[in-house]
Amino acid sequence: ATSTAFKNFPNYIFSDPVRTFEETEIQILKGKLNEDGNINILKNLELGKNSPGMLRANFLTKVFEGGGDFSIDVISKDLAPFSHFVGLQSPKPRAYGSYFTDENTTFDVATVNEKGEVSGNRQLDVKVFRIEWRWWWSRGQDNLSSYENATVHRPVQEFKITTAANGRSSFNLNIPEEESGRYLIRIIDPKSGHATGRIAYFYRNWGTRTGGNPESAKMLLFSADKEKYNVGENAMISFPSGSEGRALISIENGTEVLETRWVETQKGETKTNIAITKEMAPNIYVNISLLQPHEQTANDLPIRLYGVIPLLVEDPSTILEPIVELPAVLKPEEKYTLKVSEKNKKAMTYTIAIVDEGLLDLTRFKTPEIHNAFYTREALGVRTFDMYDYVIGAYSGSVENIYAVGGGDEAAGAKNRKADRFKPVVHYLGPFTLKSGEKKSHTLTMPNYVGSIRAMVIAADNTKAAYGNTEKTVPVRKPLMVLASLPRKLSPGEKFTLPVTVFAMDSKVKNVTLQINTSTGLKAINGNQKSISFASTGEQIINFEYEVLPTTGMQTIDIKATGGGENTSYQIEIDVENPNPITQKVTDLTLNPNGEQQLSFSTYGVVGSNAAYLEFSTLPPMDFTKRMEYLIQYPHGCVEQTTSAAFPQLYLADIFDITLDRKQKIQKNVEAAIHKLNTYQSPDGGLSYWPGEREADAWSTNYVGHFMLEAKRKGFALPVTFLSNWLRFQQNAARQWRSNIASYNTELTQAYRLYSLALAGQAELAAMNRLRESKNLSNDAKWRLAAAYALAGQDRVAKELAQSANIDFQPQKYDYHTYGSPFRNRAMALETLVLINDPKQREVSVSLAKDLSSSRWFSTQETSYALMALAKMVGKNGGKALEVSFIQNGKSNTIKTHQAIAQREISFALGENTLTF
Repeated sequence: ATSTAFKNFPNYIFSDPVRTFEETEIQILKGKLNEDGNINILKNLELGKNSPGMLRANFLTKVFEGGGDFSIDVISKDLAPFSHFVGLQSPKPRAYGSYFTDENTTFDVATVNEKGEVSGNRQLDVKVFRIEWRWWWSRGQDNLSSYENATVHRPVQEFKITTAANGRSSFNLNIPEEESGRYLIRIIDPKSGHATGRIAYFYRNWGTRTGGNPESAKMLLFSADKEKYNVGENAMISFPSGSEGRALISIENGTEVLETRWVETQKGETKTNIAITKEMAPNIYVNISLLQPHEQTANDLPIRLYGVIPLLVEDPSTILEPIVELPAVLKPEEKYTLKVSEKNKKAMTYTIAIVDEGLLDLTRFKTPEIHNAFYTREALGVRTFDMYDYVIGAYSGSVENIYAVGGGDEAAGAKNRKADRFKPVVHYLGPFTLKSGEKKSHTLTMPNYVGSIRAMVIAADNTKAAYGNTEKTVPVRKPLMVLASLPRKLSPGEKFTLPVTVFAMDSKVKNVTLQINTSTGLKAINGNQKSISFASTGEQIINFEYEVLPTTGMQTIDIKATGGGENTSYQIEIDVENPNPITQKVTDLTLNPNGEQQLSFSTYGVVGSNAAYLEFSTLPPMDFTKRMEYLIQYPHGCVEQTTSAAFPQLYLADIFDITLDRKQKIQKNVEAAIHKLNTYQSPDGGLSYWPGEREADAWSTNYVGHFMLEAKRKGFALPVTFLSNWLRFQQNAARQWRSNIASYNTELTQAYRLYSLALAGQAELAAMNRLRESKNLSNDAKWRLAAAYALAGQDRVAKELAQSANIDFQPQKYDYHTYGSPFRNRAMALETLVLINDPKQREVSVSLAKDLSSSRWFSTQETSYALMALAKMVGKNGGKALEVSFIQNGKSNTIKTHQAIAQREISFALGENTLTF
């Protein structure tokens, strides 16, 4: 809402302080433009009668072009929620911004219609309320909504007035001195529903200003001779006083007390001068505590009164006024010169930003007011604790709180947005240094753009703490322009329309020829050249039809237009992607020792997007080709994600014949994970889910400790105190564990904890035996506990536990707490089978390998346990090394490696291919 809504009544207030209006957003139109590109908006907005006055409506419009592009624009209009408005003009206030009591104070009233035209002969209600005393530094805001009707607060005065034919009227208020104080004046037009008003202070005799309000009794009203001062001037401070008193004047800013002085008061009014210095910029606060003699009887006010006023201070030496010079009109794809100088020939350092106006309007961006930013008005940072009432026994009003002065300003954001159809212009240059009296020139090139740009210059002189800014907006246009638009992506085999908009901005442009050149992946259906004619300036859309050939990647479209002696061009890029998911065809062969096999395969898919790999393995086939890049990744995220990302990388080199660069990448990833996981350890040795959390996560502590122990076995260095602290935590947790420690089954967590301790050579046999005797020990926990016994050298007990378990794993409720799954738990069981040399390990390993070779997605934790178990099986049972040769296109290739799996990418020809092994 706006308070002064009508320009013919500049000093009138047309806003009601009692009402508030919350911003709202509604859709008012959705339709098509007519042949002239216009559409009428006819919408009756139901705004109700709760608006304080004239509203400001922001209309955001989005217009779509035939090519799919759209433009956004924002315009603001006044929106009248009332048919008629009433305005209030107040007389000039007396001393200290108040009005005298015991005399008539005349207020002027005007009534107008929604267009601001005079509307006379309207009857108005005038209501005057007495409200609580409040100062500008008080926290919070006035809540005046209870004064909307007389059921809550009764007006102290109420009457009616009628405006004359010229829409003017006036009324007098006469407040008795014994009722001096703070008042709400409200004028209501009962027919239209609009109201206006203001808050005013009324008092005459400073010495008898109690008014029945203990808080107002101790307030001191005073004033300065003006609101804003320059450095070097004197501020005259005046305040009402009695004789034989003293006033403590404190001059303060946002951080400190600059000066304090005692002043002997004069009868009636005391004046004092304050010299304005540069240290006082951008503003100061004058705080006065007035003390009256204890025995005085000249007035009945408290013996101590206080008040604060702000004074604005400006230092002219800190103001820079840069000047930017540009041509009146810029042309796209041409060079132009920008010149920078300072109005008063001062030296400065500056930066230049040249930005598309439409882009700036997206966030309603304004050129930074750098001087205002550095010299913005500061809130009072000095807290004054007033305990006078507790020390001096004489009446000084009722102090309910220890009073502290402070305040600040608010900034309002905007969501008005505007966009252009051409690629936005964004240029940033600098910083540059300008000597005193110098003018600098900068040559730039305007890209292929039409619209309007804003050149912004921000300047500073750090030696003098001086700052300034300027801006200049310049249109960018050319007699002939083109614009094309495309979808975001294309797919092979699609047909699409390329709409090209031609702008003829000069009457000399009559006939225009368009020529389009494209990348090889796009084929024109109806030709690459067309001609059009313009009868007058304007724009036309010409459509070209294209087909996407079997290809992928970025395709470029280059458009050239000539006509009327002008030429222009426009280039647009489009990404061609196959929307189908990546597919794989896998063929398995079993090659006997010294045997020979032949394999034929045919290529498929879009040319350039396909590849072929050979994978040789002495293990059951796992088809790890598609998982390799997924596994070799940098550790990110929480403690579980970080561990899962690094864990499988410990075993890749044990199983795969991988290249040196991949080995180096794996080394860096594992080292990074070790360093990062150390930050998750709390002082008690446990591992939290995120760094800094106090509570350890039981499963994650097991999981991370397991990873660290395996990493140490692989030769990686661990943080100095990590293992000792982790062992201490695990031992305490293992000894204190009880089966009913949580609402869910924690036996697997305890079994894993005991396994990790046994792996570290610190087996807790007593805790292991206690867990073994637990009733209803889960199948998953049996396998993990059996592994712990095996590591502790208790093979007989380990085999007995394994025999009581099975390999038919099912989902469990506690999987959520252990990040588990049947596949993960089966991989953990395979490790146990390897440790106890159980022949069922072959069956389980084939099952794991079969699942890994499928297209099913596995988490990094599942893949980690599977790789670890398979690697340990290969390491214990041998048979890792392989030697194989294959012939392709008459060329023989030999692979000889100590690893169990080797893979090679091979070349191929389109169509049928044959390999001999």
